[in-house]
Amino acid sequence: MTTSVIVCAYTLNRWTDLQRAVASLTDQTIAPDEVLVVIDHNDELFETAKRTFTSATVLNNAHEKGLSGARNTGVLASSSDVILFLDDDAYADTAWIEATLRALEDPSVVGVGSWIEPNWEGGEPNFFPESFRWVMGCSYSGLPPAGGMIRNPIGAGMALRREVFTQVGGFSAGLGRIGTTPLGCEETELAIRYSQHRPDARFVHAPDAVVHHFVPRARLSWSYFLRRCWSEGLSKAAVAKLVGATDGLSEERRHALRVLPREFFTSLIMAIHSPRDGIDRAARIVLGMATAATGVLWGTLSLHGFTKPVKGSDQSSTWRPLPIVQMDVDETIPLVNMSDSECTRAWVEYWRGERFVGRRVEPVVDGVIQPSLLPTLQLGTPSSDAPPPPLVDSELPWITVVVCTLFQNPELNVRALNAIVTLEYPKFDLVVVDNRRADGGPLIEDWFNPDTTISIKIVRELYPGISAARNRGIFEARGEIVAFTDDDVVVSEGWLRAIGERFVRSPEVAGMGGLVLPAELEHEAQLWFEEYYGGFSRNYSLEIVSPETGKADPSYPYAPGRFAAGANMAFRRDALVSCNGFSLTLGTGTLSRGGEDLDIFLRLALAEKTLCFDPLAVVRHSHRDSKRAFRRQLIGYGGGLTAMYTELICREPRHLWRMIGRAPGQVRNLFRSRSERSPVEEPSFPRHLRVLEAWGAICGPWWNIRARQAVRRPSDEDARTALSR
Repeated sequence: MTTSVIVCAYTLNRWTDLQRAVASLTDQTIAPDEVLVVIDHNDELFETAKRTFTSATVLNNAHEKGLSGARNTGVLASSSDVILFLDDDAYADTAWIEATLRALEDPSVVGVGSWIEPNWEGGEPNFFPESFRWVMGCSYSGLPPAGGMIRNPIGAGMALRREVFTQVGGFSAGLGRIGTTPLGCEETELAIRYSQHRPDARFVHAPDAVVHHFVPRARLSWSYFLRRCWSEGLSKAAVAKLVGATDGLSEERRHALRVLPREFFTSLIMAIHSPRDGIDRAARIVLGMATAATGVLWGTLSLHGFTKPVKGSDQSSTWRPLPIVQMDVDETIPLVNMSDSECTRAWVEYWRGERFVGRRVEPVVDGVIQPSLLPTLQLGTPSSDAPPPPLVDSELPWITVVVCTLFQNPELNVRALNAIVTLEYPKFDLVVVDNRRADGGPLIEDWFNPDTTISIKIVRELYPGISAARNRGIFEARGEIVAFTDDDVVVSEGWLRAIGERFVRSPEVAGMGGLVLPAELEHEAQLWFEEYYGGFSRNYSLEIVSPETGKADPSYPYAPGRFAAGANMAFRRDALVSCNGFSLTLGTGTLSRGGEDLDIFLRLALAEKTLCFDPLAVVRHSHRDSKRAFRRQLIGYGGGLTAMYTELICREPRHLWRMIGRAPGQVRNLFRSRSERSPVEEPSFPRHLRVLEAWGAICGPWWNIRARQAVRRPSDEDARTALSR
């Protein structure tokens, strides 16, 4: 039998690994007849490989980007009876090809799975369960002995007869890793497809055909582990859709019912002698299985088109951007003409003077908006909503505006900063906190150097996380009021004046939030955000809640989202210092992923401070523009919420029983208020997105516990000292 070995590569970051992989093929006891190195759409890597691997055939992926396309390119270019596949970050034992061919001496065997031995960076960890080595692309406990049948081989080291491809085609183009995205199962789907075509065909395990697969230390993190389990669940759902759930999930059911429980109890016994390793191993088994199962469920519900090639945008074919139109409810003109004759919907914001009173996605017929919400809003009394006369400048407080940034999108971030420095407010300064840990990115000063008399300070905060960055902003603040907004926000012209006047008119208020509206609705995911959450803001009326009035609300103070989001909030500086600033174990950039803005309002409420929501303080936020980013945001928001509650309970356990008693009502009110705030009658977002948020909420407590272990929480005195000038 002649042999071809295909090695696929996509990045120069693995160049050393790729060299070792190709070198291992030149030292085989039975040399391959040809070696093909397929480069996945990376011109620099292609040129480097072509110069280096002179004894191999170096090809560019001739199909769509991804591992499946690269492998198919190699198969079409090969000419041998047996085609072997080796990952670019793996290397083969000298007898790998010989042991593989020995297993193929049986004519009923059409595929061979090697034993994939993990090559751990830094040594093998005791806490990682052997039954989950598939997370690393390695062989795992529960595989059959030599010659035993397997459903499919592991892609890092496998062999298939050419007839597999000639009879049922190549790897599915909608499956397989694309770059660093850990999706896969393309070899699973191909093996099942061939087994259904030829039921007597056998795929067998050859544990003496050994391949060593490099496992970097970073893959031992909980985030990678859970992300990989989730991705595997999605991939299995896609496979099940193609070949049927019975065949597609047969091995997973056996593994979950037989192998995992056995190792789980073994891990509990280990915990007696090594508590940390044993508990970690047991937790990975339980959470890994739950994550993969949830991924299968979500994938089954949502990925009906997942295995089809996706080119370019993730928008639906019928999607058109929504223009944002503002209408005054007291105007006599009931209709507004649209210049785009093909536009069928518009995002209509209803205002009464300076006050926002509602929004709705309205139909557009023949270029004319049909404002269905207008008659209802016109029934209101204009004079009752009239704002009070403005204060004179001398009465307004000094405000420090703090913007924290990673400066990942300079154009968007500079747009946010320019909107702030052009505000007409008599007394304010701007503090920009650069929270990047690594050097080498674009300098903020090179992009943002406005001609203004406003005091601007750009500081670097190396401690990761938005909470640390905001605390640095508090430390640098000159004003008695500290206002926070995000680097993807455009503030309105009257934003600072609304904040300043609120703190003067309501001297009892310690913290406040304002209205957050969309900056644009160019992408479908941005509308999904408004549909799903009903926007950032919970209402459009002034709301001041004191300790006395809060007692009338059964959810108070455990539902702080009614006041603000981090994109638009402001506080008296002394109130922030008195409660030790933002928690370093919450927020974006920490293991908890979010919840720091809710936590600061919750702690102020528990300290019996008066809080406020003022819709006159308006900003516009650029929502996530891709569906993938929105899904990540859902998980982060769900996890941030429960992480915040976990932190509260860890600080003060007495709150647990109060929260349990109020939880059912709070959950009902949450979903009812979201439905009532939705700008559309029939939301377009997939209903199963709630599973993602729920999954984040399940993970949140664990994330926060890990965050608290990783961060030494400063004492109250130390925290107040750090925030003081």
